[in-house]
Amino acid sequence: MIQYIRNLTSHCLTFLHITETNRTMLRKVLFSVLLATAWAFPARKDGSEINEEVEKAPPGLSWEEWHMQHEHQTQKYDPETFFVLHDIGQKGYFDKEDILSMYGLNRAEVVGSGDGMGKHDNSEQIDVELPDKVFRLIMQLLDVDDDSKIEKKEYLRFAKAGNKMPDLGVGVGHHSDFELEYELHHWNKYHRDVDPSVKIVHREDIEHDLLHHEHEVEHEGLAQQGASRVTIKTDDELEAMIKFERIPAKFRIGF
Repeated sequence: MIQYIRNLTSHCLTFLHITETNRTMLRKVLFSVLLATAWAFPARKDGSEINEEVEKAPPGLSWEEWHMQHEHQTQKYDPETFFVLHDIGQKGYFDKEDILSMYGLNRAEVVGSGDGMGKHDNSEQIDVELPDKVFRLIMQLLDVDDDSKIEKKEYLRFAKAGNKMPDLGVGVGHHSDFELEYELHHWNKYHRDVDPSVKIVHREDIEHDLLHHEHEVEHEGLAQQGASRVTIKTDDELEAMIKFERIPAKFRIGF
């Protein structure tokens, strides 16, 4: 793992045009953050281990380019466009909220794969310390005047020098929760205008619906446990809570 993190650190630094002295200092900081990130999702030993796989940028793409293509459906963009898209409220600077939203860390957990798809068993809790670590790293990288925010001129200076926002090993950076991500990446493309009644059901629709119900069941169970810790639901009771009648017949094999 240590060697992997060293390689990832070197990969991140290849996108930065800085002096060797600053590169050495940043390498130490980045290595420390990535090492902490690697342990941000510890595996549980109670039979419900958390999936530790993290999305990775396709070969040949920086994290920033991957993020823009996946989250904003944009192949070509300039620094001005990137800044406007991620400056929440058009303040003229990036603050902590902007940075955490950019990297998909403005939430307590990642449900499924984070984009409205995936299995609920693969959901991950975000380590409570990780957002602060990521924010501090980005501030050290771009916050020239040390005022805990990145002014537009600071970002543009960084970007126009050929630099990209670094890959911190936390995935593509989904901006929204899993419900809105499904809407953005699938519903709007295949159903909103051409099939609002969902006459054509895709695999993604089934996968998202199951993810939604499993998440709903889990949270209902947690709420009930909070109200009465002696209440324990059996597997049959949990299965009965899933609305299988909403699943088209051709997908019900085995249920």
